[in-house]
Amino acid sequence: MENLIEVNFMTERFLVDSNILVYLIDTADELKHEKALEWLSNSYSLSIFVSTQNIREFANNCLKKSASNNQILEFIELFCARFIVLQDDQLDTKNAIELSKGNRNLFWGASLVSVMKRNNINLVFTENVKDFQKLGVKAINPSKQ
Repeated sequence: MENLIEVNFMTERFLVDSNILVYLIDTADELKHEKALEWLSNSYSLSIFVSTQNIREFANNCLKKSASNNQILEFIELFCARFIVLQDDQLDTKNAIELSKGNRNLFWGASLVSVMKRNNINLVFTENVKDFQKLGVKAINPSKQ
C-alpha cells in the first residue's frame, strides 16, 4: 500500500470517499475519528475533491448512526465550502456498469471512479483500498498511516 508520505499533495489531485468523511462525526472508533479530524485540520491548502455521491452516502451513513440532522447539515456545508464538489451524471452510471463488469459489489466505487477519471483524478482516500485498486486507481487508507 502506498504511504501518505509518498504522495505529493501539492500536485496530486485526490478524492475523499464517504467512509473517511463519516469518521468526522462517528466517534465509535476513536482512532479513526481522531485521524479524520487531524486529516481535515491539515487540509486547508490542498485541492481536495468529493462527489455529490460522497455527500449523499455521508448523509445516509450518518443518519444510520443517529447523528443529528443539524450536525450532518453542518458537515455538508463544511465539505461544500472546503472541498471541490464534483457532480455525477448519467454517463457516470453507464461507465460504472461497464467498469464494474457485472460485479454489483463494485458498482458504487466504479461510479466514483468514473467521476474521478472525467476530472483527471487518480487517487482516492478510502477504507476500500482493494476495491478501488481493482478499478484501476491508486487508493490510500489514511487511517492506516
